[in-house]
Amino acid sequence: MKNILRLILIITMGILLTGGECGKTPSPDPQEEPKVAEEKVAEEKVAEEKVAEEKVAEEKVAEQKAAEEKVAEKKVAEQKAAEEKVAEEKVAEEKVAEEKVAEQKAAEEQNAAVLAIEQKKELAKEKSEIAVEQDADKSVEAPKAVTIISAPAEETDTAVNEMELVYFDYDKSAISPAFAEIIQKNYEWIAENPDVQIQLEGHCDERGTNEYNLALGERRTKAVFDHLVSLGANPSQFTMVSFGEERPADSGSNEVAWAKNRRVEFTRL
Repeated sequence: MKNILRLILIITMGILLTGGECGKTPSPDPQEEPKVAEEKVAEEKVAEEKVAEEKVAEEKVAEQKAAEEKVAEKKVAEQKAAEEKVAEEKVAEEKVAEEKVAEQKAAEEQNAAVLAIEQKKELAKEKSEIAVEQDADKSVEAPKAVTIISAPAEETDTAVNEMELVYFDYDKSAISPAFAEIIQKNYEWIAENPDVQIQLEGHCDERGTNEYNLALGERRTKAVFDHLVSLGANPSQFTMVSFGEERPADSGSNEVAWAKNRRVEFTRL
């Protein structure tokens, strides 16, 4: 019993000794307050720096975006300018092409007009020359038949034939209908004498160069030869030669003489 009381007394004293501080908040350490304040300031500074960094980052992003938009706008503007330049060049090329076509058309029309005038002048000149030649032909006496084919000496009394010449217009080798009839008559005699060899001799008047007149005489003999062959003549009976202006039938220098010299003669070889 005595021990129990002693234990109770000890407990009571212990409670009394510690009971006064129970439920009370311990007083802050005066040394810890500045430290806490510094930590708080540091935290606030870090927060402010973070906010500033975020703001700088946002501004940088905004600037980069603005720069990209500016570059895109510049690119669009350059592309648009390039397209406009291409369109202007195309329009200019089309205009140049149209002007070129117009100039070419004008040149062609001018050339056509000049050619028409020249053709008209040439036609008038030809008509004038033809008229002069026709007048000259009217004044020329009908050519007399020329004995150019004869029989051998032993047959002279019985075999003599007269053949006519073929005449041509100025600078022409075409056979007119009138002289086609003469070729027909000559052919009939030639056909009846297949053993006879005939030389067709082409002649021209003195106008033109020697070379040109030789070629013209050749064309005239060829025209007569082709006509004879078309009638049925044997080509092997004929030879052809052109004398050009070297053997005139009339030595005059006028339309009458010239008309006589434009001819093809039939000569027996």
